[in-house]
Amino acid sequence: MAALAGALIGALAGGGGYLLTRHDGGAAPTGTTTLTATPPVTASGSPSATASPTIPTSTPTPTPTPTPSPTPTGPHLTPFQDPNGFTVLVPDGWQRRDDGHSVFYESPDKLSLVQVYAMGTDPPYDQALATDAALSTDAARFPGYHRIRLERTAGGTAELEYAYNHSSGTVRHAVDHITNGPNGTAYALIVAGPEGDWPTGLQDLRAAELTGFCFAAQCPSPAG
Repeated sequence: MAALAGALIGALAGGGGYLLTRHDGGAAPTGTTTLTATPPVTASGSPSATASPTIPTSTPTPTPTPTPSPTPTGPHLTPFQDPNGFTVLVPDGWQRRDDGHSVFYESPDKLSLVQVYAMGTDPPYDQALATDAALSTDAARFPGYHRIRLERTAGGTAELEYAYNHSSGTVRHAVDHITNGPNGTAYALIVAGPEGDWPTGLQDLRAAELTGFCFAAQCPSPAG
């Protein structure tokens, strides 16, 4: 357990800022509905020299107007196939950096992030225990650290939720979701950001990541 904790501490989302390489996700094309007018029907009959102009006997039915789709709220999320073998949802404007162990996606103000990294072959719950132990003893990088919850979750996964005093002067709130990846390796998927952003934006992002995150061999085929 001590060796595992030592290996974890260098990979966790901590006090230092990360200067990330630019990645701009393209917006999904917007579908449009084309309404085609129906041509008028011309009645035919025998020719007559004294025929009077035909007067329409019914009122044309107006073409229905399509109901617009609801406007999405929050940042647009683009699925990105990371070179490290997984797909993650990236909010518009967030930037990516691979430090050789972890992949980070950070907000423009560097206060919020999504982080993914391989942890080892111990079960997810054991990894969560080791992570909690490592963070709680590293006051230099995680001052004021306190665990909010640590529990087993569905499908053999585990979650560690915690907070600490960030160098920006804010309290950083994080949820570390640990899942089983390829070849029996556990992976951490962390969503973190200022405490004040959690009731809405970051909680929504976390829920989306849990649905959209997948490994290359497990991701659904794109519709085509």
